[in-house]
Amino acid sequence: MTPRIILARHGETAWTLTGAHTSTTDLELTPRGKDIVAASAAHTVGKGLAIDPERLAHIIVSPRIRAQQTYKILLPTKPEQATENTDERVREWTYGGYEGKTPKEIKEMRIAEGLDKERKFDFWREGAGAAGGESPAEISARIDEVIAEIQARHRVAIENKDEKADVLIVSHGHFLRAFAKRWLGYELATPLIMVLDPGGVGVLSYAHNSVDEPAFVLGGVYQ
Repeated sequence: MTPRIILARHGETAWTLTGAHTSTTDLELTPRGKDIVAASAAHTVGKGLAIDPERLAHIIVSPRIRAQQTYKILLPTKPEQATENTDERVREWTYGGYEGKTPKEIKEMRIAEGLDKERKFDFWREGAGAAGGESPAEISARIDEVIAEIQARHRVAIENKDEKADVLIVSHGHFLRAFAKRWLGYELATPLIMVLDPGGVGVLSYAHNSVDEPAFVLGGVYQ
């Protein structure tokens, strides 16, 4: 089996419901958010499923409470063979002054500051640098660092024919979509629209069992 990276987005929070950008604000899951993650786990966690505990080698979790709670619902017991790491590098995109603001409010803020006169604001192109948050280049750098470590692990696993090599990342909506773009070698400004609902799970892997061919898994049989 080709090694996989499973991307799990945290469940619903109070700010998910309003569309407010949430990075450093440490919100817990709503009761409904917990139920959604549990429902997701029932369909995605198990032998031969997207998150196969027997195939997991490494688990990386954002330090934010909403991600930690999601992880514990998805995998109440850590697989014995898997290592586990809470890692700041998989935290959400840092929004700075855009924290807690909806996309509409951010656009209004920028117009009031005299920005975006020449072209319409695109978060993937501009990021949050103008608000003291992270630019696309800054979040790309930390994502690329994580990807390099994962691919080094996977290169060894493929050489050794080790089928227990999957990596699970429990993180956030913007981060995980940015991660998928960088995995495929795209700049974050590349117009590749992706949806990953709260509590949702996505899968990345490689074509032809080659670490040199990172791929997005549109569908697959995992057993």
